[in-house]
Amino acid sequence: MTNEERDIQRKLRVLQHAETIGNTRKACRYFGVGRSSFYRWRDAIKP
Repeated sequence: MTNEERDIQRKLRVLQHAETIGNTRKACRYFGVGRSSFYRWRDAIKP
């Protein structure tokens, strides 16, 4: 698995976790990512 693939999987895990628990802030804090990054990732995969 390449670094790029690992990065994509990590981003998807963050997005899935936020959806599962229903709280973006807690999910971002748990994974150590900024909310601005989270929303950028989310917007990139939304149709």
